[in-house]
Amino acid sequence: MADQETPATRKSSPWRILAVLVLLLLVYQGVMWGVRAHVNGEIQKSVGLELFEFSLEDLDGKTWTSADLVGKKVVLNFFRSYCSGCSLEAPNVRRLVQQVDPAEVIVLGVMMDEVQGFPAEATQRTLTDYGFVHPVLMADQKFLDAFHGAGWSHVTPITYYADGSGKITAALRGHQTFEALLAPLR
Repeated sequence: MADQETPATRKSSPWRILAVLVLLLLVYQGVMWGVRAHVNGEIQKSVGLELFEFSLEDLDGKTWTSADLVGKKVVLNFFRSYCSGCSLEAPNVRRLVQQVDPAEVIVLGVMMDEVQGFPAEATQRTLTDYGFVHPVLMADQKFLDAFHGAGWSHVTPITYYADGSGKITAALRGHQTFEALLAPLR
């Protein structure tokens, strides 16, 4: 004999659906926590290493090399389009640029849109929305692989700091407050 639906089972059905939805949400959050932990580990592997030699153009066509950074503290802020954390962090990055002495600190944006294959219109819209006045480099896969791997380029924002000798001293993942962005420079 087949199970028959009773008024009691009909009433519990929405609770079962809710329980399944809650379980799925918890599984999703667990997976995301694991991904974040893994990426944090990958990012931290760069701390203590020397900046590798590179040559990238900024949006104004100026070529930047690792040699251009010697003798100054460096902030490399990796960001991309379609990134809510990057959007939240952008005002704090702009404030950081205004607060640091450009004779001592170079702040470079590192846009990852080309590696992600985003359309040029999205890139331009993001750059307009963020209103960055500091140099923004267009990253290639080699540049990303040297830091944390191009495969993780969708995990943004990420900010690296290097001292005057070119040694990476700190790495931050996720959108940061102004104070958190400034702290590694002290």
